[in-house]
Amino acid sequence: MSGNPALKNYITYSNTDAGRAVYDNFLNRVTARFPGHIKEIQGIADGAGIPFYQLFLVHMSNELEAILNLTSVQSCSDIFLSSASQCLLGHNEDADPIVDSTGYMVSVNITDSDLKENFTAYHYPGHIAGLAFGFNQWGLVASMNGLYPVDVALHAIPRQFMNRALLSATSYSDIYSLITQGNIAYGFSANLGFVCGPDALGLWNIEIAPNVSVKALSPIFSIKKVNLDHYYHFNVYDRLNVSERAGDSVSSQHRKQRAEQLPVPTDVTGIETILGDTGDAQYPIYRVPSATDDAATVATGIFDLLKKVAVVFRDNPKSASPVFSFDLSRSCSKK
Repeated sequence: MSGNPALKNYITYSNTDAGRAVYDNFLNRVTARFPGHIKEIQGIADGAGIPFYQLFLVHMSNELEAILNLTSVQSCSDIFLSSASQCLLGHNEDADPIVDSTGYMVSVNITDSDLKENFTAYHYPGHIAGLAFGFNQWGLVASMNGLYPVDVALHAIPRQFMNRALLSATSYSDIYSLITQGNIAYGFSANLGFVCGPDALGLWNIEIAPNVSVKALSPIFSIKKVNLDHYYHFNVYDRLNVSERAGDSVSSQHRKQRAEQLPVPTDVTGIETILGDTGDAQYPIYRVPSATDDAATVATGIFDLLKKVAVVFRDNPKSASPVFSFDLSRSCSKK
């Protein structure tokens, strides 16, 4: 975990009475609701020779950054396109530049849980799946945007574990149940669709904000179905009226404004053009570390729900060829 400079701050905080209470509360809630996720973290910790508690702290990083007022990487841009001839979801994964050489795609087959899982996802080093983008055997395609509200719900499930849980979703109703049957500690935006099943060709964006009431049974959320339209989402709330952390929205506002200046996408090429755009020199959509923006676009994923194909780029999708191509029709046959 030497590549995570914030870990020292997390450990210091966890050694205080307040920090230990937050850690214990989050750990108890995740263990009760998602025991399989705890096993995954334990396995990573054992394999890497890292203490479990340190790895669990890393999985609380979104909440801890807000509690400790640490700088966050404003990560990710998403584009939806739904028309009579297109059903597409495109995603730029933006992160600390170190992830460019350490992130990886993994195909996972879990057979020891009540719900058998088979998914493929982009992983951050040391993290369970769900933070970035992926797809599962039920035909789900998914990507996540970080959102940065001021508030943290301390009596709730940390964001990263809900992101992981969504990778197991079998239908839209399953997604709805996951996000409403228990509060979520921090904000994010989920971009979701299905290539097969009863919800085939459906596209949804879900904005999540923590509900800080200790009695809250669910987060604050807004669901938008994208139908015969296009839609962009970045790292700021688009529909919920939520107080956001100062300074965490500059890049997102620039990326949003630039996307709206470009021609409306009508096909895959249009999405590649926007996700690969560098027209805003200070805060481009396709990000390369600079004096004004220290994040990097480490991967781009584009899902074609009609053609049932997913492609992943390591370099700018405007000019590069994908490094992976996945046949999503095969995922639909793994039910």
